Amino acid sequence: MEKKTLGKAQFRATRERCGISQQMMADHFGNKVLTVKRWEKPGEVEPPEDAQAYLLHMLDLHVQAVEAALDAVDEMTKTQGHAPIHVDLLYYRSQEHYDRYGRDQGDYAIVNARSREIAAILEAQGIEARFRYPEDDEAGFQRLANTR
Repeated sequence: MEKKTLGKAQFRATRERCGISQQMMADHFGNKVLTVKRWEKPGEVEPPEDAQAYLLHMLDLHVQAVEAALDAVDEMTKTQGHAPIHVDLLYYRSQEHYDRYGRDQGDYAIVNARSREIAAILEAQGIEARFRYPEDDEAGFQRLANTR
């Protein structure tokens, strides 16, 4: 099997799509942000294979999470006999906020990126996406937090 190589623009777009900042990427690999910037800048050093493999892995996890959420909406549609008018999506203000309300360990920026992608897909299907902070509606939060 041939290894997939990401061009610089694809590398950056994948990183941003997954909600991974340059700082997060640098921290993960023990580098400075300037190094990550160079990986993304034309004419500079190419991103190393391990950084590309990491991003492709994170993209796979991102796609799986988005598909799982969309599958849950499809199940709601089957159960109700029609697509929902709107879907509430959790959104977090900070890492501290996610650590308090999130279901698992992770970075809030990654979770928020998934929510934004889910919203874009739902809205393309004509379903309104509503972003909610967990504390806005405790009962609703419990329903949303227990969907996986």
